[in-house]
Amino acid sequence: MGVSHHAAQCASFMCYTVEKGIITDCRNLPNMGVTSHDAAQLVKDLGFDALIAGGIDMDMANELCYAGIEVVAGVEGTAREVAEAYLNHTLMGAAELCHASQEDFADERDIDAAFDRIYRDLESTV
Repeated sequence: MGVSHHAAQCASFMCYTVEKGIITDCRNLPNMGVTSHDAAQLVKDLGFDALIAGGIDMDMANELCYAGIEVVAGVEGTAREVAEAYLNHTLMGAAELCHASQEDFADERDIDAAFDRIYRDLESTV
C-alpha cells in the first residue's frame, strides 16, 4: 500500500507498533471519510507518536504538532518502506513539520517554512 498524497484523504491509516526500533505489529485502520480535524483527533485518540504522509493540510498538521505528534510530509513509497526508512533515519525527501513535545510546542512559522520546503522540493522534481 502506497503512502497517501494527502493524510486526511487516505483510504486507510497503516498503524505500526514499534519496539526497540523494530516494527512488531501492523494494523490497517480504514478512513471513514472524515474531515481533517476529525482525522487529527483520531490520530491523537489512538496515541500515535508520528504521522507520515505525502502531504497534509496546515490545520491538521498544526493540531497534531500541538498535541505532541511528529508530522512528516513529502514522502513517497510503500507504507512499510517509508516506516522502515523513518525508523532507520534514512527517509529521503521528507520534511519534519514540527518537533513538538508537551513542553516545547512547534512555532507556526516553522511549520509554514517546512511546507515551503516541501513545495519547493516537489516543484524541483517536476
